[in-house]
Amino acid sequence: MPENFKPLQWTDELATGVDVIDKQHKMLINILNDANRCFRDRGDRELQKKVIDDLLSYTVYHFDTEEELMETSGLGDISPDDELKHIHEHRAFTGKAREYQSAVHDGNSIDYESVFSFLNGWLVNHVMGTDKKLGAFLNSK
Repeated sequence: MPENFKPLQWTDELATGVDVIDKQHKMLINILNDANRCFRDRGDRELQKKVIDDLLSYTVYHFDTEEELMETSGLGDISPDDELKHIHEHRAFTGKAREYQSAVHDGNSIDYESVFSFLNGWLVNHVMGTDKKLGAFLNSK
């Protein structure tokens, strides 16, 4: 990571207004920052494997939570395109994260600056766009 790399910070601007989602987003930011630090500081390979596994595991858990909220709220009945787009974004992110996970587990080197630039950027953009839209829908019920 560049020396001037700044960890992600939770701000009220990222809040969706849905308590469970916001709490999970805060945790996801913390896990992502830990992973960033581990790779930036060139932590040992076993630690890198653990942090990438933890990141992916928590991300899947979080996506499952959001998708359950979409299902139970009836989002798919009211706005099926929004629900499908949201789920597609989750699957695309998970697929990319699994590629990084496989590379780390296989002992391949990764361009961690590019990896974490992608992960950080994706998370912020997804929260600010798709998740805030979901939050507005859930809060309108």
